[in-house]
Amino acid sequence: MISKSILLTGGSGVIGRTLCERLINTHKIIGIGTDYSRIPEFIRHHKNFKFYERDFLKIKSVDDLQITEKIDIVIHLAGLVSGNNRSEEDYFKINAGSTKLLLDFSFKNSCKAFALASSVSVLSGKSVYARSKLQAEKYCSEANLDTSIFRIASVYGNGTKSFVSKLYSLYKKGIYPFIKTEKPKSLIHIEDLVQVLVTWVEKVSKGESVLPVYVISHPESVTIREVVGMFQGQNKGFRRLPIPVFNFAVSIFDQFYQFQRKLRKLPFHSSPLTPLLHSIEIYDAVSWNQLGIKPNWDLRKGISQYK
Repeated sequence: MISKSILLTGGSGVIGRTLCERLINTHKIIGIGTDYSRIPEFIRHHKNFKFYERDFLKIKSVDDLQITEKIDIVIHLAGLVSGNNRSEEDYFKINAGSTKLLLDFSFKNSCKAFALASSVSVLSGKSVYARSKLQAEKYCSEANLDTSIFRIASVYGNGTKSFVSKLYSLYKKGIYPFIKTEKPKSLIHIEDLVQVLVTWVEKVSKGESVLPVYVISHPESVTIREVVGMFQGQNKGFRRLPIPVFNFAVSIFDQFYQFQRKLRKLPFHSSPLTPLLHSIEIYDAVSWNQLGIKPNWDLRKGISQYK
């Protein structure tokens, strides 16, 4: 029996694909995206799945979406992530503009609830990504319908592009950054994040109350040194070379990288080192208690996937 019809953006991304797998047998999934080929075949051919190829840079109005199905719930996962080589205008069009568009769609079609995937970086970041997500959150808070904002910590696990994945990529090459004084960083495993979204859908479907803002992270924060230590524990073939990272060296590298981008007439938003060096430590027990679940993947269990 089909419970609700869900409009899902970002369905071709790793989080969206994993969420589809969990919901598709009990919900009708209407996907929006630009890369149909990345969606697994069993989802593409599932009786409960339909996909619309849409580009939010080209969509100007709700009518341009051309979605005729009755939609109960909207889950907006799509967006430009930090470090993408796109202009600031594109960041705001895709991250903020698409949110406003989908909120208008939700209101016009009397949807039950709307979920926005945001980031904990909005709490302290000044990047174009954080600013565009803050604007998206503002649209949600002003909307005349039930919305939930999910401020998500760095997502790691199979297929993700988190700082853990970037760190592992360096580690496999025989090196890793060494920072003498580093701050802890909050994480969330993709499986725990998907369970959060599934639980939220279940609560909305039953007519239960949900929070306007959830902060999704594991209670245990980590440092680069701790992550590397776990890599070393499961990969004992040879020693890796620690590369010291000093503040003055980072500044020089950033200036060089920015100059290089300017010569190539490409936008510059942040250094490639940012995902490794930027740290936000946060945990909100209220978010987990309201959902009635707990995270199951600690770092040791999550790291076991990196082999």
